[in-house]
Amino acid sequence: MIRLTFVSLLLVAFSRVNATTLLLDSQQTVDVLVSKSSPKIMSEELLSLVYPQIESSISNMQVLSHKRIERLLNSDEAFCTTNRLKTTERKSKYLFSHAIDVYSGLKLYAHKKNDLYLETLSDSAEQPVALHNFVSRFKQDIFAIIANYSYGDVLDEEISKVDESQLYVFESKDPFEDFIHLFLSKRVQFIVTYPEVMHEYMNSVDHDIVERDLKGEKPYRFGHVMCNKNEENQAFMISLNNALRQLYVKGVFTKIASKYLLPEQAEGIESIVPTLLE
Repeated sequence: MIRLTFVSLLLVAFSRVNATTLLLDSQQTVDVLVSKSSPKIMSEELLSLVYPQIESSISNMQVLSHKRIERLLNSDEAFCTTNRLKTTERKSKYLFSHAIDVYSGLKLYAHKKNDLYLETLSDSAEQPVALHNFVSRFKQDIFAIIANYSYGDVLDEEISKVDESQLYVFESKDPFEDFIHLFLSKRVQFIVTYPEVMHEYMNSVDHDIVERDLKGEKPYRFGHVMCNKNEENQAFMISLNNALRQLYVKGVFTKIASKYLLPEQAEGIESIVPTLLE
């Protein structure tokens, strides 16, 4: 009996040695996965459902800044992170899971603050807009982005054209919530983010905000677990994708996505889901 217990402990220890470290940008996600908190976003809810099936493949979880996460992902050790967009550059360097999150396409948000803005940012103004060309018209105003964060191939290219004098690169331990607070405080004039994030503020009497559709942006954006390429993560990704596939097939993914998307986007998600397994 003692020998069997010892062997079992060795097997557990060995499996942990050959496991990955999950790098997160929010303590909230950790709390959800260990059942200390309820999910607030789609990826947390979806990952909480598959966590029992992948827990043995995760050695530990760490909450770090995006900058630190990016640095570790470029090391030789097994690391994974969540909610990352697939881009051309990333697909050549990293492994990706099936989608664990879905949002409506990104939009540009701005404050109305004077007569010029009221005309240029009116509901009747031309849409969609090219990000760089639009922001450059307001040379005295600041456009903020999140540090070490990709907005996708098209928008990353547009952002690279924005003059440095107008660009504020924001970094924080909890970047997403703090980033929205930065914008709402009017310390910056422009940001790009998801309609689901801004919905409550667009309908608030406390804020006078407008949104603009962006050229090159698709109707939906999908977030994935992203891992650096090594043997441990290859095995981890197989386990994760098998668990996720069951949620797709059973309609759980669609049901959860519909809870977090805006109503007009939720209506179309069911027809998109089959393509996510291709």
